[in-house]
Amino acid sequence: METIDTRLLIDFNIGMKIKERTTYDLDSEQFRYLKREESSNFHRVDINDLNKRLNETKKTSFYTTTLVVIVCFSFLTALALIGIKF
Repeated sequence: METIDTRLLIDFNIGMKIKERTTYDLDSEQFRYLKREESSNFHRVDINDLNKRLNETKKTSFYTTTLVVIVCFSFLTALALIGIKF
């Protein structure tokens, strides 16, 4: 079992530097990109147009999923028929 010399610990703690804190001024020109620009024009979205696009995407997604399921079942039936013949 080793003994620890307390004088070394004290000298080590004195020798450590305290890290300085950096403060940033957000009002300076350097950080102007962080500020939100006030604009009176808001881009309004038409809800009917969004619903129409959503319905179209749902339809194409449903058709794609149905097609993938049919192709998978046809391959499984083909494999089953080949397995039954041999």
